[in-house]
Amino acid sequence: MKVVIVGASHAGIAAAQRVVAKYADAEVTLIDRRTTHLSFIGAGAHMYLNGEIDSPAATDYCEDEQLQTLGVDLRLGVNVLSLDADQRLLSLEAVETGEQTTIRYDRLILATGSTPRIPAVPGFESKHVHLLKRVDDVIALRQALDTAKDVANQQVIVLGGGLAGTEAAMAMRNAGAKVTLLHNHDSLASGYFDHDFSERLAELLRAHGIDVGTNVDVRRMEDVADRGVVIETAVDTYAANEVIVTIGMLANTMTVGDEVTIGVNRSAVVDEYMYTTNPYILAVGDAATSKNPQLQENWSIMHASGAVRQGILAAENLLKKRISSPGSQAAYGVKLFDWFFMRVGVTADSARFVNRAVAEYVLETDQVADYMVADNDNAHIWIKVIFDPATHVLLGVQMQSKRDFTEMFNMMAVALNHQVTLEDLAFSDMMFEPHANTPLNFLSDVALRALDENEARS
Repeated sequence: MKVVIVGASHAGIAAAQRVVAKYADAEVTLIDRRTTHLSFIGAGAHMYLNGEIDSPAATDYCEDEQLQTLGVDLRLGVNVLSLDADQRLLSLEAVETGEQTTIRYDRLILATGSTPRIPAVPGFESKHVHLLKRVDDVIALRQALDTAKDVANQQVIVLGGGLAGTEAAMAMRNAGAKVTLLHNHDSLASGYFDHDFSERLAELLRAHGIDVGTNVDVRRMEDVADRGVVIETAVDTYAANEVIVTIGMLANTMTVGDEVTIGVNRSAVVDEYMYTTNPYILAVGDAATSKNPQLQENWSIMHASGAVRQGILAAENLLKKRISSPGSQAAYGVKLFDWFFMRVGVTADSARFVNRAVAEYVLETDQVADYMVADNDNAHIWIKVIFDPATHVLLGVQMQSKRDFTEMFNMMAVALNHQVTLEDLAFSDMMFEPHANTPLNFLSDVALRALDENEARS
């Protein structure tokens, strides 16, 4: 079986490793236009800018030799020119030499990743405008700041107030620069959090000296010699030494043409087994759609964890559709200064947008009792549950805390897949340990309060 994987980032690497492990007779070819830093994790950008790691490349977790040792035919610095699905044939071109070749496949896995959205405005080509996708992008921005004579007087503007934008704004502020974050929506991270949590996120940024502008319509950018960039919006003009663009991502699926059905964010539409509309082509990671279990709609979920999971799943289903994906609950988290913001499932806003009946409840509380004085500084939390008001099935959870609840949110994703109810949360057994929580766990507490309020409304 000849398996060709296009794209050697998280999803492609995971797929290649799993194919080799599962199928002794498989010939695996892994193709990528890049030649270095294949497994670079995007979070390495803000971690490097924030001084948490010495190099953005520190996040690389898979070397070429590891794949070659497994027997993978690794072809780097190679572009895919076209796909002939009828002949199961890819046309390739070496980036450096221009040499063109072809390769046939029995199964093709598209793991082509994503590319940053580019502002449709004049002036984007300035050397002072930065993306944060590749290792080289991050290093160039860091060098621009390092060569500035007075970082404290450097004005950095971040365009895009999603999670990547808020992280970039924080990193620039921590570096000592003056920072303005401009977003084209009325709420930051509106694709991840409801308006109330978005407002708390914005308040946190402002408290740390970051100017936040929402509902901003950027019209043009103009390079000003070696001094930076002027940004013109519908109502204001901003001057910046450096501009960071984080306005979202688009899937790299342009070369597949009309051979597969394309959906949201240019991602290839896949079924629960990661197959596209072509029976010999699978798609994974940023190149593929994910099913939202609650709303039963395709959405675009771009993060390393989902990419790895989908890559493994595609490998499992190469010969037979045997393991289905439960979909994606979009479990995301971000640490901004001392606070974690986490979410899983749907937001109340997104559910209402498609006319889904939802209710919500927010609990502000302390995770531990008052007598645990040493732990109280980090114990304050806000937790929100989104649920079906008729069935009480949990649809989503959002949280702000100084403690890391990553593993709890991982388990909440599993719980959402199994349609747990508020009653399940309220009355299931919960561990109690005074250093960690109170006898009435905050999950039970918020579920009980949500039930009471829902009953009072009905």
